[in-house]
Amino acid sequence: MTTTTPSPTDVDHIGLIVRSIDRAKAFLGQTLGLTLVKETDFPERGTKAAFFRVGNCEIEVIECLREEARRARLGDNEARIEHIAVQVPDLDALLEHLGGVGGEMDAAPLLHDGDLMSFSVPATTMGVRFQFIQKGVEPAAQAS
Repeated sequence: MTTTTPSPTDVDHIGLIVRSIDRAKAFLGQTLGLTLVKETDFPERGTKAAFFRVGNCEIEVIECLREEARRARLGDNEARIEHIAVQVPDLDALLEHLGGVGGEMDAAPLLHDGDLMSFSVPATTMGVRFQFIQKGVEPAAQAS
């Protein structure tokens, strides 16, 4: 019997940590002319974010609301690429596969606005922080 490796299907977005979400929004929206798709808060992570459309992908700009988290994630930079988010058809299958080859996640999967997501520990995924997203998940479906 052959098993299929659960693979990402698309790049969803690229996440940038920024010192000021207002400056980032002005640059992406006014200077580059990108369309603001949505803004959201992640109180459990102490962040707020804005998403801008670029072709079939989005750029997410994230401001850390806690100073110590901002220093840890951003350092002295104005902005930096923090993660690459990819869509997956079955998050549980992908996490099981990654776990079997040494991949680790930084926390249990999180359901936000119908998206079930999990972030990798960079040291276990080529030094890159990946966000794996399964779109359109109902709250009851997360119970697994």
